[in-house]
Amino acid sequence: MKSTAELKNNADKTEESKQHQRDDSYVDGISAQHSVMNFDEPVKKSPDSSNSGFSIVSSRTCKVLTIATIIFILVIINLAINTAILREVQDDKTIVNTVVGSELDQPAGLPGFKDTTTWNQIETLAKSTTLNFYLYSPTGSSPRRWVDNVLTTELSEKFGITLNRIDAVYANCDLAAMKLVCDVQNEVNAGKTTEGGAVDLVWINGANFAKMKELDLLYGPWSTNVPNSKNFDFSNPSISFDKGVPIEGMELPFNLAQSIFLYNNRTVASPPTDVPSFIQWVKNNPGRFIYSDPLKDFTGAAFIRRLFYYYAGTGAGGSPNDLLGSFNENLYNQHAPTLWRILNEIEPMLYKPAGQTTPWYPTDHEAEIRPLMGSETIWMDFSFLISEASTRIIDSSWPSTIRGYVLSTGTIADSNYLAIPVNANNREAALIAANHIASAGSMFSRALPEIWGTLQAFDPTAPSIKEWDPAFNYINVHEATPSVETLAASRLGDLHVDYVNRLNADWDIFVKRA
Repeated sequence: MKSTAELKNNADKTEESKQHQRDDSYVDGISAQHSVMNFDEPVKKSPDSSNSGFSIVSSRTCKVLTIATIIFILVIINLAINTAILREVQDDKTIVNTVVGSELDQPAGLPGFKDTTTWNQIETLAKSTTLNFYLYSPTGSSPRRWVDNVLTTELSEKFGITLNRIDAVYANCDLAAMKLVCDVQNEVNAGKTTEGGAVDLVWINGANFAKMKELDLLYGPWSTNVPNSKNFDFSNPSISFDKGVPIEGMELPFNLAQSIFLYNNRTVASPPTDVPSFIQWVKNNPGRFIYSDPLKDFTGAAFIRRLFYYYAGTGAGGSPNDLLGSFNENLYNQHAPTLWRILNEIEPMLYKPAGQTTPWYPTDHEAEIRPLMGSETIWMDFSFLISEASTRIIDSSWPSTIRGYVLSTGTIADSNYLAIPVNANNREAALIAANHIASAGSMFSRALPEIWGTLQAFDPTAPSIKEWDPAFNYINVHEATPSVETLAASRLGDLHVDYVNRLNADWDIFVKRA
């Protein structure tokens, strides 16, 4: 079996012979034979392009460029226009998702399969099947855009898998916020214990993962056995623990999220820099901020969690580190009342729709609050997507005056994951899709601000990730997005899931119903 490098060199030689009438400064790894970049092959940086500093959003600032760099820019711009990957998978399948073919012929070591079953055999079983992917993806959102415009095409063209996106429901479940938890439990109780389930793959968060793991509703362990698991450092607690709960092979990292605050610099000249000054700003600007119901919406839950982090840590004369680890009942009881008092104080100052006389806490931050920021009805907002402002400015749903930033006291960050229900009916397609999503090329597509603009949880020292360094380095941060350095310096680990559940439940008692 030829190595990746040999296959790459052969491809380059073939391409050069076809392009003999063009300039000899061919950019290694970029094929002019296809109209867009192939996300599955690492991009080699041109020797002349180290100082180009171009932005994926705009390349007009580059004045003096070599021909090789110009070719590179044109391909990247074309990628942003098309987004979907059109290049065919090689017939001999010698390279798939940066994994060398010989590795794919080894036993996969996955539960529920024969000991001799290889990854290639699992891929064959997944071909011509439908994958039911359950995830948070409201209309117009970045997740939906990426799934519909990129992932769906990739899975179809590379693996013959048809993707059926299922929008997550966060209601009508007494076990957890995500209805899927109850659905899978009901299916298992009805006898569908290892197959026959309606969902094959799920984008999941800490609280729902903890409950499904507790109830034995997850397939696994599998995540450390898929080929592209090598792109993650599972010894790192930020990967191996999901809101304080060990993942133990039941989840594969999807993205890295970090909370930011948002403000309109046309109406807010000097945004608040810490939690106390933010609270004072809300009081001084009635009707210009609103947050969603923490029991119903992930963003609202993250917002009150960020405030609690301050009032139980730095604001109490302690440290954010005081909140790390398992749930501390004494610490919670000592500091949670301060949070409820503050939230009740700002409640009269929060935005309410015309004619609304009682406090209003929207159940869908994406659908109900983001448009208010876009229309400049409210002047500040909160998000768990660092590119919230840039992606909306690019698609013209927000004015160009909105900026994202982090507080001087830090912001919560955590990884989010993919999981497979214990009774997934198409486990094979779920594994193939999850492994593809974990590839460097797929992570690069999600990092592009035009597509999603989310952080990635990869291990920067992984060989396949290092090969992609030039491509990731070319993604210059939009001016509305905090810099990578700023985000890294202000990153706080998320709270244990028991804090999350308790805060959400108590908010309902001590704020909403108070």
